[in-house]
Amino acid sequence: MSWYNPLSWGKDLAKRDYGISNIPEKVFVEYENNQIPGGGNSWEYSEIEPARFGYDLDSLFGGAYGKQNFITLFYCLPEIFAPINEIATRVADANWQLCKDWNDEVDYNNPTFNRLFSKPNPLMSFKQFVWQAVCYEYLTGANFEYFNKPSFMPDEAASVLTWWNLASQKVSIDKKKNIDIYSATDLKDFINGYKISEDGKDKPLETQKVLPLIHFDLLHGNDIDKYRSPLTGAQLAIKNLIPVYEARGVIYLKRGALGFLVSKKSDASGLVSLTPGEKDEAQKIYQQTYGLTRGKNQVGVSAAPVEYVSTSMSIQELQPFEETDADASAIYAVLKVPPHLKPTKDKSTFNNANADMKAFYGNVIQPLAEKYAQAWTSYFKFERRYIKPNFDHIAELQENKKEKSEVDFRNGSTWLQRWQNGTATLNDWIVSFDGNKGTGSIYEKKIFELSPEEVLLVKNIINLKSNGTTSENKGTETQSSTNQL
Repeated sequence: MSWYNPLSWGKDLAKRDYGISNIPEKVFVEYENNQIPGGGNSWEYSEIEPARFGYDLDSLFGGAYGKQNFITLFYCLPEIFAPINEIATRVADANWQLCKDWNDEVDYNNPTFNRLFSKPNPLMSFKQFVWQAVCYEYLTGANFEYFNKPSFMPDEAASVLTWWNLASQKVSIDKKKNIDIYSATDLKDFINGYKISEDGKDKPLETQKVLPLIHFDLLHGNDIDKYRSPLTGAQLAIKNLIPVYEARGVIYLKRGALGFLVSKKSDASGLVSLTPGEKDEAQKIYQQTYGLTRGKNQVGVSAAPVEYVSTSMSIQELQPFEETDADASAIYAVLKVPPHLKPTKDKSTFNNANADMKAFYGNVIQPLAEKYAQAWTSYFKFERRYIKPNFDHIAELQENKKEKSEVDFRNGSTWLQRWQNGTATLNDWIVSFDGNKGTGSIYEKKIFELSPEEVLLVKNIINLKSNGTTSENKGTETQSSTNQL
């Protein structure tokens, strides 16, 4: 990388030797191999050097390089990679289903859904696609999904040939000017389109072919072009990690002297320095005879009286493990990832790990998956169908199903007794399970108000539904019987 700054000595040289007075008030950065975020081979800044990873911690997360820096950090700091990977992997592990909106049954025979939700594009499976989408959203604050849908084909899911995540750090939004977004009803009302920079070229993308999933920056309100990574809530912790790892690297790589051997020789006048010959001999003997490699002695013998003086801090003195652990805890807390998933050097145990995992799924994984499902349902417009993420196969959630079954059993038994005692109607029972009320007089009457034929009908249905059930699922079956009435 080379810098050309006409504002300093270059400007004076040009004025003095060449008589040029109109010097541009800009600086330009040229990158090796034409590799810069956003494409092209140069970046223009007004008298300000752009933020670069590892250069300026105060501007690390801002400006044109902020989103790129988060991706760089993701691939070099385990404290960032690990928690985001925990989230992305679990969301991607959902069993995505297409359900009928009138009875919630799963439609296994929709060819378009089966094609797109198994292999959305030639390069990846759907699990890989979702993992990538979540990473982009958490690292850059936005995920842009592109649907390869020829314009001459009808606007329906079957017309989507391939489905991609765009590299968020390379996407720019072409907003319309002087538009009141609060009166807009569609993205096309205030967006002309999108643009992605790849291989030094800008590729325009139509508004209707891109689905934006945005974390809006609260500082800028509802500006779709201003979005922010959730990781910015842990900026101080991330900034702490970088110098800690750098300091550890300095010690491990042994940059500079770790210490010195100083002379303990003395005469009548006091301490005497080692002669050049004695110093060379000591270095030669140490390098050839002593050390940790095979065949060398581990204990050294000095011909001259010397003393070792350390000039470098040790790993124990810096306490980097405590610092990185504290920073990692802050990052995990910001992302709401359970602390027991964070690697620790002391192999700590967490008594509430199961409760934390349930909360992790309930507060983070499932809501995020449902957000994606709702966005895809709205975009694809499957006829009388909706997309649903199913997590019934997740081991940590199986205990929830057992607890629910036990609660249903107790509630079912309670309401059955109430109905038999004449204190509740069938609709009272159904509503208690969030069911839809039945129509007809049989549902609004208490048992003593029913005719003998109506009592026999209801009892036969309940007995039929409960026959052969075990104590673990009888409550659920009782609930099902009420929904059939």
